[in-house]
Amino acid sequence: MNASAIDGTVSAHLARSLVGALASAGRGGPARRPDLAGDVLGNDLARVSTPSLISVWEDLVLTDPRTLIGPLILQKTPIGAFGVWDYLVTTGPTLRESLTGAVDLIAAIGDPAAEKLLVEEDGHHFTVRHATGTWGPDVVQAVDLFALSLFLTRARHASGRDIAPAHVTITHRPPAQARQLARLFGTDRIHFDAPYNSISFREDDVRAPLPAARPGLDRLLARHAERVLAESRPVPLPWLDRFRTVLAAAFREDALSLAAVAHRLAMSPRTLQRRLAENGTTWRGQVEAVRQKQALELLRTTGLPLRSIADRVGYADVRALRRAVRRWEGSSPREVRGAADPAAG
Repeated sequence: MNASAIDGTVSAHLARSLVGALASAGRGGPARRPDLAGDVLGNDLARVSTPSLISVWEDLVLTDPRTLIGPLILQKTPIGAFGVWDYLVTTGPTLRESLTGAVDLIAAIGDPAAEKLLVEEDGHHFTVRHATGTWGPDVVQAVDLFALSLFLTRARHASGRDIAPAHVTITHRPPAQARQLARLFGTDRIHFDAPYNSISFREDDVRAPLPAARPGLDRLLARHAERVLAESRPVPLPWLDRFRTVLAAAFREDALSLAAVAHRLAMSPRTLQRRLAENGTTWRGQVEAVRQKQALELLRTTGLPLRSIADRVGYADVRALRRAVRRWEGSSPREVRGAADPAAG
């Protein structure tokens, strides 16, 4: 398959793991999305839209904003959960070859248009650098920490040793759980507010033979991964569902405009308005529906202050949010929150 054909999508393996983590946290909302249904997640050749996966990340972050959700998920994710990619990392001759091959084939699990990886070597360290898309800052941080932890947990499994990175750089500010992150990574050499995200391994660690190495197995698995990519297909969505997914993504990324959404859908603003009319709806109506859905979900499932919720859904102040909730529900934000959690009242 042409690489551009799977741009904007991720593997069912990755989506299945994150939806499973969300279900374990007691939240199952993403299953309502057409490309996150059980039959889709059970198809290893299915590619799920990245905006749908980002919605899962948002829900994971909201389950407990203080939690290092990305690294913690990987502590419970066994080898094989990410399909052939997992075995690429664990069966090469050395970590150097295995990690390099896994970086080259990151599309086997992630979105090739959003996930940017780079390998650097200086004779002393082997470094993997990572960057992701322009999602909300809390989601970007979760994805960045997940990616760095992904390479570390797989390197540890492949080597059979509790490898500690030589150093880690993170573009975000230190989280409240910086000490917990240091324990998970096995080092306190973590530099925050860095120009890029990276994890560096010592040369001795990446050059040592791997215990599970088999001659030629890494090349066989790489060819298999390429065949899987060639046979994978994005999950087809009805046009209106696809529009709503793109609209929700634009909303989250603070890029909400008719022109911007039309551009993402590869059509003109006038054509977009015509397609919406053909589906019995309007741009303004759809924007209001997204705003309503997100505001009510935040009220019912989080303890975020009203000021934060108003900011997230695009209202100028809390009064505008209160008026909107009264219009939608016939009650106040506090009453909506209390109905969802009687203890909050």
